[in-house]
Amino acid sequence: MAFHIRNCSLVALSTALALVPVQAHAQDGAATTEQAGERVEFSDIIVTANRREEAIQDVAVSISAFSNEQLREQNISTAQDLLGRVPSLVVGPNGTQRNAESITIRGQGQTYLAPVGVVTYFSEVPLIQGAIIANQGGPGNFFDVGSLQVLRGPQGTLFGRNTTGGALLVGPRRPEHRFEGYAQVQMGNYGNREVEGALSIPVVQDKLAVRVAGKYVKRDGFTKDAGPGPFGYIVTPTGASAGHAGKDYDDLNYWTGRIGVLWQPADGIENYLVAYHTKSHDNGSSLMLDHINPNTLNVATLAANLTFAPTNPNIFDPTTAQAIANYARSLGPRRTALDVDQFSKLRVWSIADTFSADLSDTLTFRNVIAYQRMKQQYAWDLDGSILALISQLPGVVPPSLPEAGPVGAHSLVTNLSQFTEEPQLHGNFLNGDLETVVGAFYSDQKPEGLQGMASFNVLQYSPITTYNIKTRSTALYAQGTFNFGAVSPALEGVRFTGGIRKTWEKVTGSRISANFLAYPNAAAQNKYDPITWTLGLDYKVSQDLLLFSKVARGYKAGGFNYAAPRPTAFTYKPEFVTSYEIGIKSDLRIADVPVRFNASAYHLDYTDLQRAAADNYPNGGLNASGLDQGAITFNARKARVQGIEVETMVQPSRYVQLTANYSYTDGKYKDFHMDVQADPLIRTIDSCDGPQAVPFLPGQSISIDLSCIPYAYTPKHQFNIGGRFEMPMNDDKGSIVYILNYAWLGKRYHSASTTPNDDPYAWTSSYGLLNLAVEWNSVLGSNFDARFFVNNLTDKVYKTSITSGYSQAMGTTSSMYGEPRMYGASLRYRFGN
Repeated sequence: MAFHIRNCSLVALSTALALVPVQAHAQDGAATTEQAGERVEFSDIIVTANRREEAIQDVAVSISAFSNEQLREQNISTAQDLLGRVPSLVVGPNGTQRNAESITIRGQGQTYLAPVGVVTYFSEVPLIQGAIIANQGGPGNFFDVGSLQVLRGPQGTLFGRNTTGGALLVGPRRPEHRFEGYAQVQMGNYGNREVEGALSIPVVQDKLAVRVAGKYVKRDGFTKDAGPGPFGYIVTPTGASAGHAGKDYDDLNYWTGRIGVLWQPADGIENYLVAYHTKSHDNGSSLMLDHINPNTLNVATLAANLTFAPTNPNIFDPTTAQAIANYARSLGPRRTALDVDQFSKLRVWSIADTFSADLSDTLTFRNVIAYQRMKQQYAWDLDGSILALISQLPGVVPPSLPEAGPVGAHSLVTNLSQFTEEPQLHGNFLNGDLETVVGAFYSDQKPEGLQGMASFNVLQYSPITTYNIKTRSTALYAQGTFNFGAVSPALEGVRFTGGIRKTWEKVTGSRISANFLAYPNAAAQNKYDPITWTLGLDYKVSQDLLLFSKVARGYKAGGFNYAAPRPTAFTYKPEFVTSYEIGIKSDLRIADVPVRFNASAYHLDYTDLQRAAADNYPNGGLNASGLDQGAITFNARKARVQGIEVETMVQPSRYVQLTANYSYTDGKYKDFHMDVQADPLIRTIDSCDGPQAVPFLPGQSISIDLSCIPYAYTPKHQFNIGGRFEMPMNDDKGSIVYILNYAWLGKRYHSASTTPNDDPYAWTSSYGLLNLAVEWNSVLGSNFDARFFVNNLTDKVYKTSITSGYSQAMGTTSSMYGEPRMYGASLRYRFGN
């Protein structure tokens, strides 16, 4: 993915990024300097939002872009660090584990057990997604990159996978035909130590080059397990335990290695191969029990399962359960007490190859092919307490399921492969007035071994639920942009863009379960063949002013739900969105100071929006609770999201850059009715029409109106302000750079299927984070760069996610907190040309 800088310094580059408040240090040969008496100018940033290289201000798409130096200066190493820097973008676990990093753009993100709404691409390849929680690839993708581009809005034509929210395009830094690289070490609080480096080697000058890069990260957790405290012990699947006092959660421990090979045997022919391997092993994420509802719920059934309570048979009565909740709250945000010995393991590797050849002066052939593998295993306490309510554990194949694998063998939560192939034909006709892309896309994701997990619900241990889900997608697409200046000089700069895509998708799923007793086995196959499209009209009024409008149709596939306890919930339908957007991109001068002002307004109409909820199903008394407990993924009929995004940047001098951005997002359900099945644990459920009685007998159901509930995971307001201030030192001793950034996020509602009356604790409050960095580039004229940073300078305590189930079967609400103040220092050495 190209991200080039044309005739400008890296300092000037930062001014072109309407979302990023900082930038890399200057290079020699800057196009404009104050010392030379020339005006400070914005530079061209080349992006690939339309699968071709274009200046960012000429692209009729809402897009943000970051260079490698910007990511480093702002200490952006994960998607979570993008908070506030991209309008309408929110990153959070959304009720899953911290490292899943569910990305939401313009109100569209990931629903539990469904495909993601914002796809991350690495070297133009959509990253493989975990089987249950939505990990996309592994950690470490944001280091040594050439570019990071964020596209907002549905991507229904040009990109590999259909998406309704947007796309993150990560382009690894390509090899260069010169010897160069860097080595860096970093140390910080919580035992943080990191080592990374990269090296480009010109093997055959101007023909063959290789780049190798690697990164190792280790950091202690910032949350400690306090153990069972006054209760003396916890309950586990095998009996009572003294707990896990002293164990830390939210730690980091991973390494990643990467190699890129660039081969250019002749003019117009290029092959770029990149491969990486990542391994991570940590103690998992912390959850803190906030509230418990003794009237709903699993807690009410715990008294029927006292065989694990050796000394206090009343430990799980409602009164004691509330005492446990009070104990959990007393621990504060940086301590917890869990009944599961948590861990998280992830291994990902990938090899991708991009080949391009100029067939003529007007036609170029490109082909992107890739193979990826992901293996994942974890143990996870979902209720965040010493109560044995709900957890996910490594699966063990029991004698009752010999067809699932050798008895006693452990399963992996994820054991998947993904093969993708994408040939493209790019055309440039009529002296550049007609640009076209025609292509095809094929993706095959399938299990490569036993996939399954155990669960621990209400003191009941289920050794394994196996699942086998295959997703195959084939698509044909075409898109073109025509400049009407080819017809008449009076219409120069007026362009029309049209694109269409036909997708054929097949999802095949099955499960074999010791957990679901009423329906232990399930299988289903669904096929989808949607047409998605894009229509756009833009007008380049002048070199510094672009007006654009766009209508696009996006799609996200349906699927198979392995965790459904009832047959009516084994599958869910696709989700569709139609997006209407208008925008402006402009570069102005006010008192001879360059000002960039970009803004857009959009309206999204959704049909069959995917949502999830907990679910119970009576199993006829086959276990002590009489229930099979799981989750459903279903479709809300209609919703709309509308909003405004404003991005500004001012550069009063070469050494001062100021930015601010703001986004307003208003989501509303227009027609949201949920079918509520019989559930003996839940007697009433709140709706837009008030409380409704829940059926008791199997087979009975009611439909309730939920169109009035808050739109999930989406803040109405968020903004960011920042600045970069550079102070050159005399006698070529380098320069000092100060980077400040403040990001603010409004409150969010973290339940997708209940009203605030039923889930009063499902809100996360608004919060703001202040980050500071100071960097001394070219220390004393050397090749060393020294840096000190502080993230969350004020040590703000804030919640990033709520796992809401207060009125549902789990009967609890638990929280995940954001990182405390993190500080550290790094030293980098740059070598070569």
